[in-house]
Amino acid sequence: MRIVFLITAILITSLHSHSQNASGIEPAKHYFGISLQPSPQDLITFAIVTVNEKGEKTVSYLSRRSFIRQMIGFEESIANPSETNLLKEAGIDGPEVFDNLWKLRYAEAPYKSDNSEEGWARNKFRPSDEQMNMLKAFGIEIMSDFFYGDNLIALLKAMTNDQWVSEYFGK
Repeated sequence: MRIVFLITAILITSLHSHSQNASGIEPAKHYFGISLQPSPQDLITFAIVTVNEKGEKTVSYLSRRSFIRQMIGFEESIANPSETNLLKEAGIDGPEVFDNLWKLRYAEAPYKSDNSEEGWARNKFRPSDEQMNMLKAFGIEIMSDFFYGDNLIALLKAMTNDQWVSEYFGK
């Protein structure tokens, strides 16, 4: 009787420990993401995009400061649990690239100041259709979509490439 009980206990324990992996359901994945839509805090929306096993997305909004600090490993983050500098790992020199994100959407700085800069967009408040086609290569379909994960890193790297910027500006 003890042997039957022992074998049953071992089988139940074994089945339970394998059932979590055997189900084929992957845990949700968390990514840093940005949208070219303005937020109450910034000209760009910063967030963590969570994609569940069904492909459904949820968004947790962040301030620019918190986003950058999490991305470079200065703040704890579910999108960067190892707290590595993801920008440095991708070959991006520093967080200054985030200062140019608004240029993808606007032809000129929407807030006037003494040192107003020119944006890269062909239209005053949005990219041209040709520019949107270039942005689609980074995983968006419409302006309110989020660039996230590898697509976000690829976009940030492209923005540091003068040739890519010239091509985008010229579209």
